[in-house]
Amino acid sequence: MATSPVPAPVLARVHPDAWRRFRYGLVVACFVLLGCGLVLGSAPATFADLRAGVSAGRVDEVHVSGALPPGATGLVTVSLAWRDGGRNRFAEVVQVSDPAVSSPGDIGAREIVTENLEESLRALQPGVRIVADTWRDPGHELAGWRVPGWFAAAALVLWFATVALLFNGAQPWWATRWAWFWALFSPAAVVAVPLFLLVSGPPPGVPDTGRSGRRLTGGWAFILFYLVAPAAYGALTRS
Repeated sequence: MATSPVPAPVLARVHPDAWRRFRYGLVVACFVLLGCGLVLGSAPATFADLRAGVSAGRVDEVHVSGALPPGATGLVTVSLAWRDGGRNRFAEVVQVSDPAVSSPGDIGAREIVTENLEESLRALQPGVRIVADTWRDPGHELAGWRVPGWFAAAALVLWFATVALLFNGAQPWWATRWAWFWALFSPAAVVAVPLFLLVSGPPPGVPDTGRSGRRLTGGWAFILFYLVAPAAYGALTRS
C-alpha cells in the first residue's frame, strides 16, 4: 500500500537566504536591545558609591523606596536609585533600627545601614533632593543590571528567535548545533546569544561556503558551560 511522504516542517522549507537575512535582523535587534539596556538600565552600586557621589556633588537626586518611617523599629530592605556620571545606578541596603533585632539570616550579605538615610545623605550635601517613592517598579535583574520590565520580555523573544535560527538555519560556524545549543541554554546565554548571532555565519557580502576544520562539539561544550565555567565562576567569587 502506497503511503504519502511526511511533509517537512514549515520552518525547514524556508529558503536558506531567508534565514541568513533573519540572522542579520536579529543582530540589529540585539544591538538595539543592548543599547536600550545601557541607556535605560541601572548599573549595580553600593551605598558607599552613593555617599561618594553625593559628597562630590555629582548626585543631586536620590530615589528611596521602602525606608523605615520616623520612629519605626525593625529592619527593611531599602532600594536606592540615582544617576551618577551619566549612568543610572541602584543599590539595595538593609536599614536596621536596632542591630539587636536582626539576625545574619535576615540580612545575608547585603549592606547594613543603621542611620536615617535621608539625614545621612543631607549631612553630606544639604542640597541633595531625596524622593521617597511609595511604589517603584523594581524591574528585573539581568547580568547584574536592573532593567525595565519590558526589557526581559524582549530579551526572551530574542532568545526564542535565536533558538529557532539555530535549529532551522544553515550549519553554524565554529561549533556544532549541539554545542551552540548547550551555550544558549546555559547561564551564559546572555553572552552566547549575541556571540552566536555574530559568528555563527558569514557577515553580509560574504558567501556562505561553510567553515572547514574542527568545530566545538556538543560534549565538550556541555563540559565547558556546565562544569568548567560554573567552577571557575565560583572560585572567582570566593576569592
